[in-house]
Amino acid sequence: MEISQIRHFVRIAETGSYIKAADLLDIGQSTLSRQVRALEVELRASLFYRHGRGVLLTEAGKKFLEYARGVLHLMDSAAIAVRDSESAFSGQLAIGMAPSIGRAGIPTLLPKLVALYPRATISVVEGLSGALYDAVLLGQLDFALLYNPAASPNIKITPIITEPLYLIGANPVGADHAQVTLSAVAELPLILPHGNHSIRVAVESAAARLGLGVNVTLQVDASYSTMELVAQGMGYSIMPRLVGRGAGLPPLSWQKIEQPSLETTLCMVLPGQQPSNPLVTAAAEVVRSGLSELLAG
Repeated sequence: MEISQIRHFVRIAETGSYIKAADLLDIGQSTLSRQVRALEVELRASLFYRHGRGVLLTEAGKKFLEYARGVLHLMDSAAIAVRDSESAFSGQLAIGMAPSIGRAGIPTLLPKLVALYPRATISVVEGLSGALYDAVLLGQLDFALLYNPAASPNIKITPIITEPLYLIGANPVGADHAQVTLSAVAELPLILPHGNHSIRVAVESAAARLGLGVNVTLQVDASYSTMELVAQGMGYSIMPRLVGRGAGLPPLSWQKIEQPSLETTLCMVLPGQQPSNPLVTAAAEVVRSGLSELLAG
């Protein structure tokens, strides 16, 4: 399996057409066809379905595309790492952020990275923590910022800050507008992410230890859509305070959950086995220190 074959496969997948890919790559369609066929023989799987307007990925092709992009990203990073010092901070930099971090972090951190590394091409992906974690494992992201990642020998985890969790609502619950007990929270109609989300797991686990269940009336994975629903009086939700630092958000009540207190840890996640890349190492430190300052402010 050659890198050129993988690059050409990715370009065909992205364009959905051998003709378009051949034009962009400036090579013949027959050459592309032979390379894809060689990949299919080696992988023992069909990668594309042909149709009248081009091609579509098979299920095997979709799976291979995830790894192919990771391989190409790693190879590009490796090439940059061995060039002279002048080009050490150029190339591709791919960062993942959970949406609750991205809204507050992107306007603060991206200008810093662009100013410090003008020769780099920087991309930021927002997504759920589980998807970002997998993308780091696959080499599609250089690092990601997410909550409560699972330990793995293939992942390096750097905790940034541990935050308390808050109940958010259109109006506060009870007489104490600063805090609320978990037992009171359990009686409320809640809008929470789906079951494998770290915050939902923390809430349900803590409630179960008290012999309580939680009343999840809506499941929504988008933080800011959830906040809009809460503002409309559709229910309450539970989030770290960082989520409320973005501009243009609806006015909501934020009450710290106590008895017991609930916490979530924001972490930076990097691949554990890849060789050091000067751009990634430097950018990760800029992001880590910038977030620490933002959260401390």
